[in-house]
Amino acid sequence: MNLSQKILGTIFPPYGFRLVRKQQDKIFTALISSLPDEFAEIKKQTLSGRLWGLNNWTLYPDFKFVSLSYRGDTIFKYKKRGQNFKISGLQVFSNRNNKFENVEILVQDNLICGLKIENSQYQIQELDLDKIANKNVIKTTFIFAPSAIDVFYDSLDQEIKNKLNPDDLFDIDFNNRTFYSFLDLEDGNYLAVDKNLKVYSLVHDARPMATEMKISFNDILSNIADNTFDKETHLDERYKNSK
Repeated sequence: MNLSQKILGTIFPPYGFRLVRKQQDKIFTALISSLPDEFAEIKKQTLSGRLWGLNNWTLYPDFKFVSLSYRGDTIFKYKKRGQNFKISGLQVFSNRNNKFENVEILVQDNLICGLKIENSQYQIQELDLDKIANKNVIKTTFIFAPSAIDVFYDSLDQEIKNKLNPDDLFDIDFNNRTFYSFLDLEDGNYLAVDKNLKVYSLVHDARPMATEMKISFNDILSNIADNTFDKETHLDERYKNSK
């Protein structure tokens, strides 16, 4: 980053943020692209996403949290609950330290979530992205601390678990409340439950956006399994009844 870029980033913080994110994206893309062929699947899916930043991570402070987004419902195709591991052995040359530095990547539920470059400030000028070594890359098991989704899923009765695909679950924060989505209605709309297992319809173009449904969690899951729940009919009713 030259002097004019530093000044502009100070006067206009959004510009500085975009510049940092652009540089982080170059670093991240170069490292992921350099993974050996045995990681072809995770390389392809990760590079199809959009990096929003490498952020400080309280849970694992040695790593940067990788904020990635994917188009549509693609994340559900990539997410595989319980496939947790660490990729080690990748190295990138540090211009500042005049040596290769170790790189580690954390993968949770088959999605890349963490990146560590030893002795690095994660600034593009300090790294030579044309010098990345991948001959000694290995994959090892990594045990993550239980997530909110893990805790929620583990608390459910076995009868509900038998009807629920855990890979479909993710948490949504709405109006200072947490909902657990279990069915994608498409276009950013979902069926979800709260911590008390009350079922809600979350439809962003309807009013109200969050509406409690008069059905139990167990029963709605049975209806979905029996194909007696129709997404289009449900959405039509939500829009029709909007205030």
